[in-house]
Amino acid sequence: MPLAPPPVLPPDLTAALRGRLSPGARLDDGVVTAADPGDVVAALRLAGRYGVPVGGPAGRGLAVDVDALDEVTVSRAGWARVGGGVRWRPLAEAAARCGLAPLVGPTPAGRVADAVTGGGVGPLARTYGPVSDRVRAVELVTGDGVLRRVTAEGTPELFWGVRGGGAGLGVVTAVELDLLAAPTVHAGWLQWAGADAPAVLARWRTWSAALPPQAGTTLLLVRPPAGPDAVAVRFAWTGDPADGADVLDGLRGAVPPRSDDVVVRRPGDLGTAPVPGDGVESSLLLDRLPADGADALLAAARRTAPRTVELRLLGGAVGWVPERGSALCHRDARLAVRVVGGAGAERRAATWACVEELAGLLGPDTGGREPAHGFGPSPDVLARTPTPAVRGRLAALAATTDPHRVLEGAGRRPPADRSAGPGGHGPG
Repeated sequence: MPLAPPPVLPPDLTAALRGRLSPGARLDDGVVTAADPGDVVAALRLAGRYGVPVGGPAGRGLAVDVDALDEVTVSRAGWARVGGGVRWRPLAEAAARCGLAPLVGPTPAGRVADAVTGGGVGPLARTYGPVSDRVRAVELVTGDGVLRRVTAEGTPELFWGVRGGGAGLGVVTAVELDLLAAPTVHAGWLQWAGADAPAVLARWRTWSAALPPQAGTTLLLVRPPAGPDAVAVRFAWTGDPADGADVLDGLRGAVPPRSDDVVVRRPGDLGTAPVPGDGVESSLLLDRLPADGADALLAAARRTAPRTVELRLLGGAVGWVPERGSALCHRDARLAVRVVGGAGAERRAATWACVEELAGLLGPDTGGREPAHGFGPSPDVLARTPTPAVRGRLAALAATTDPHRVLEGAGRRPPADRSAGPGGHGPG
């Protein structure tokens, strides 16, 4: 996929930004690399003044990079404060020194702030709920260029929206969230050869449907750009390890894996999926996966040749009603299907077609939920297709905090031309 050209910013805006940014900040090719929250404030205020969008598709408007906001503070009272650019691994390492652990998002390599705004359904979510349920406060710069501290008590409506509502309500500069009290988990990955996919999927389908909330699992059909196909299953058990081993034997005893690294480890050491890091994706939420649906999934994967097809088990604490509601939708779904394809119009179209085909075949099992296309790793699977009520509530929030609509395209992707595939959906 060709890289988008750097955006052409108004010369007056470029000059104004250079005069307002702190000495440690940078402005290169339309990207403001913030050294402190004040740089984010300056960027959004000036973007509004000049009518330039922020955080939208590459090559359009101004981007704000907060990776340098890397504060990590852990309280022994059981909570942490992290900057907007902090990933889960540094937080997990700092928390471990205090006998604590974070509830990690879908991947430990991801940003904490992205899991908060995107919902964050990680490997332990069936026991402890999504990341967005454990937030104490969020500090973010809204589209009007105001740095706000958002809490349940002080700003309840914005607190509702920023957790699971996506990136359109502001640029997050810091997050405060509750930690877990020094847990360990019986967790890791099992792997099989690609030829074992039918047997593994058939067994995983029935085995996973009966798992208690202490167990989380994901199945991956992997088709890397180079090398043989493979099947992988992630398992995480938050109860007694001996009980977890017995539960896992229900899968690995039926179809012995080629490799197995399931051991007792800390939540921050769960590792990432054995899949390529790039590509574009589509997703679908299900109430169940019938036997013929599993066959259809395998057939669609063979026909469209995506890089990975993921089945993520939901349910458990994901579906429980939280003490403080959030914009995270579809918590009653039982399974998430993610299809990740390569770059380029043909691959994007194949990824889109694979999920649309599955949506058609599994119609009664989707619960009326629409497929989601063209998203990257954030927001997470439950936050990609808000219900009309949630979408309207988020739009009302944005109207009050972003009068110039500078963040209207944040977290979205531009529509491609019709040659990119049915419906004109673009890359993720």
